[in-house]
Amino acid sequence: MKGIRICRYLFVFIVIWGFSNGAAGAAAEVSVIKVALITPEGSAWTNSLYQLAAAVKERTKGAVTFTVYAGGIAGDELDVLRKMQADRIQAAGFSGVGLGVLVPQIRILEAPLLYKTEAEVDLVKKKLVDRFAAEFEKKGFVLLGFAEAGFVYFFSSSSMTGSQGFDPIKMWVWKGDPVAKTSLEALGIKTYPLQLTDVNTGLETGMINAFYAPPAAAIAYQWYAKVHYMLDYPMVNSTGAFLVKKNAFDRLSEENRKILREASAGFCDELVQISRRVNAEAREVLLNSGIVFEKPTEEQLRLFDIKARQIHSDSIDRLYSRELFDTVSTLLEDRRQ
Repeated sequence: MKGIRICRYLFVFIVIWGFSNGAAGAAAEVSVIKVALITPEGSAWTNSLYQLAAAVKERTKGAVTFTVYAGGIAGDELDVLRKMQADRIQAAGFSGVGLGVLVPQIRILEAPLLYKTEAEVDLVKKKLVDRFAAEFEKKGFVLLGFAEAGFVYFFSSSSMTGSQGFDPIKMWVWKGDPVAKTSLEALGIKTYPLQLTDVNTGLETGMINAFYAPPAAAIAYQWYAKVHYMLDYPMVNSTGAFLVKKNAFDRLSEENRKILREASAGFCDELVQISRRVNAEAREVLLNSGIVFEKPTEEQLRLFDIKARQIHSDSIDRLYSRELFDTVSTLLEDRRQ
């Protein structure tokens, strides 16, 4: 359970880095990186960031320091993005929703029913990281590293594999994420857009009776206590990344830019491993709590196959190019042989 508490901060995380310049003595330039987190003090996420801050300060000999503000005070991802675009905030951590506003093609990492394993996700990110970094740079951002919340599953208060299938489902969908809404509705699922903070209320009042989330997020937010079933089939990979405004990044010395890149990449890699570990632990907790793990029926599997092709086709040109989709598909096919 110790690790599971942090996944609410992996599922939706906003990390804001504000850069300001000052003078140390008469000559040395000091950059203070102000970091605001949605995670509270004492959480593994915040503790990891303090470790990152200490490493950067030590390696830059005090030229780059972090000031950490925990608790999430900058609004949702779209609010943060607007502040970044107005140069009120210089860096942030985003889920696929925020990343997709800047570079829609990044949503190929969250294409529904495309990825089957974590290794496949890792392969595609490794092969395409330079391509994505170049696209973010065109928009004035530097990609510091990828993170993730893990594979997303469907949870519901009623069985999803019975004779009625998805008909009784009233699924929460993240307000402001048309990709998720379109994908769910393509599967015949009724959607109800809500902010993340309103999901618990929606479940309690009956406005919704289902949600999608990585297992650990379902526990961390306590949503799992209001449902009885999980469809044991990974629907989509939930990705994330750190971005910094290029003009702020460029103000650092060449050596300090290198240090920040390296330290941030290590930080992101650690978060990926944390996410995977706590999601594995969460599955056991869900089982022990009485959640019924349902396997999709053969009919549902056929539906997923058909609708996945439709969803991917509809996303071509709207989110990503045919060339990019074909590139990813080839990478996955070659690995599966």
